Amino acid sequence: MASVQHIDDERSAGALADLLNGNARRRPVVVVTIPAGRSEPWIDVEEVAREAGSLAEVYLMPTGHFTWEFSRRMAEGTQVYGGAGRAYPTGHEWSADLSKSPLRFAFDAKDGERATQQLISDALRMAATAGLLQQRPTRELRQVSGSVTGVVAGRALVDVGNMFPASIAEELTVEDVPIDRIVRVGQKISGWYDVETNRIDVTKSLRRSSDALATYSVGDVIFTKVVMVRSGKAELVLFPKTSTPAVTTTVLQADVTFNPADDLGTLMTVGEVVPARVVETAPKWSLILNDVDDDEPIAEAPSLLTGGPPWLVEEDEDLVEDEPGALLPPAPQVPVPVSRVPVPEVVAEDPAPEAPAPNLSPPRPNPAMLDRNRLGPAPRPPARPSVPAQAAESTKSLLLKIDGLTAEVGGLKREQETLRNQLLAGADERETLRYLLDQAERRANRAENDLRATRSRLRKAGNAKSATPTPEGPKFADAEQGFRYRVLTQWATRTLPSEQHDRPLPDYSIGPRFLDSLSRLEGIKEEKVADVVFEVVTGLAPQLPGREVHHLRIGPGGHDPVRIREDGAMAWRASLQVKTPSARRLHYWILPNGDIELARVATHDDFDA
Repeated sequence: MASVQHIDDERSAGALADLLNGNARRRPVVVVTIPAGRSEPWIDVEEVAREAGSLAEVYLMPTGHFTWEFSRRMAEGTQVYGGAGRAYPTGHEWSADLSKSPLRFAFDAKDGERATQQLISDALRMAATAGLLQQRPTRELRQVSGSVTGVVAGRALVDVGNMFPASIAEELTVEDVPIDRIVRVGQKISGWYDVETNRIDVTKSLRRSSDALATYSVGDVIFTKVVMVRSGKAELVLFPKTSTPAVTTTVLQADVTFNPADDLGTLMTVGEVVPARVVETAPKWSLILNDVDDDEPIAEAPSLLTGGPPWLVEEDEDLVEDEPGALLPPAPQVPVPVSRVPVPEVVAEDPAPEAPAPNLSPPRPNPAMLDRNRLGPAPRPPARPSVPAQAAESTKSLLLKIDGLTAEVGGLKREQETLRNQLLAGADERETLRYLLDQAERRANRAENDLRATRSRLRKAGNAKSATPTPEGPKFADAEQGFRYRVLTQWATRTLPSEQHDRPLPDYSIGPRFLDSLSRLEGIKEEKVADVVFEVVTGLAPQLPGREVHHLRIGPGGHDPVRIREDGAMAWRASLQVKTPSARRLHYWILPNGDIELARVATHDDFDA
């Protein structure tokens, strides 16, 4: 376990700031602070050091006069004090982008537990980003196997035969993938066990992208994750970086929406999971999103480890609701007047001037108030009233002493009351700030979920052929020419220009009953039929689960004979719709020479060719 290094003077505080701002650092640094008035931090610094191990350096710094030397040398907004903690990654991007080094607050024991886990996660994630996991370990590791017994708080618990389960850290396994998308309860895993940190490294067991994506084929609708959105294009990842580089592909605006005026930034969100259709597989993957129907089946995403869960799943668009009781900030505490100890009244010729009443309005806390070594206000000097000349010398001394002590007690009590008011004001403002922070985080999460869901609905609405008016195309007096034009348009839209020479649209014939059945059948647009005809004549349809291609029989029974014409042509059927009442079907013939002849469009219960 890495040792906790203590910052206990101005020199070491300045050295820490110089380390963070310098270029010699190769590991993340975690700084935990002790709040004023306490001797121990709310954050469990020992647990942070134990979990980080050799992957990060951990420092503990009290809130004192030398804390300000550290703050003075740090860039604005990157300081840490008052019981909070912060992890600093390698490099210097964090000094300009505070999201790279988030501040973790801790105002009590419960906050401390949360901040502890956040700092551990931050440090491990930063270590993985810095490439520390690829370095040769300085201590011996042993290979183990076991079963996953639980998944909690970003960790998978694994039974490897020890008294306590070992863990797999999500931050050290696959970047930006939660642990419940890497392993599942009951899964068998193997990896390298580190006795010191009680962690298992399973990165060498991660699947290669070529093996994981081998089940995908052209025409499949699959899950992808948005990793970049810019003007006119977006980058999608099919499989993250494991032992092989991440598999990504770029989609253009025309691949996402039919509306050329749409901005991809309003349709897609980084981190969003979106379905896309495979147009071309490895080595140069190609995807489109604008022709994916809501009712199409989506292929399950591959697992990252053998026997694990799919690494991507469809997101829930439900919004996060406000928690009950979180609508109002906590009521501020009311300062309780300090009871005064009765002091015998002393009548003097020149009584001590009465100090002005303390200002009870709560002062605004500032960083200096967090310094427990800050000197408090000096007590008022005792007044020295004159005494009657006829008083005896001993009486005069006693009166002076009593008056002096009375003034001193009064001054100390006024100071006590002032400090108490400052403390209560600080507590009130702390609770208010804590409430505002919680509300801001809740609003940000809700807004992000709302934005993501809205963009998803907008994208789907923009691609809904039934809801989006399409520009009126050319009109043909010959219905057959018009339909062939639509099929050709689908071929040109779904086949990349660079591939059209090698993948031309095959010739096909249109049977005598096809166009009449197309004009009579309601509930489906000709564009959709033309799209499926394109898939049939190019051989894509049998590869698409949603098309459900099978022989057309003379009846509904699975053992009924297949329809065969006198010329030897065999009847086939493909789904134009699924999961809808009276779903439409395309009937066609495959001639003995392999050519396609379109027969009819019909409903699910119609078996006539």
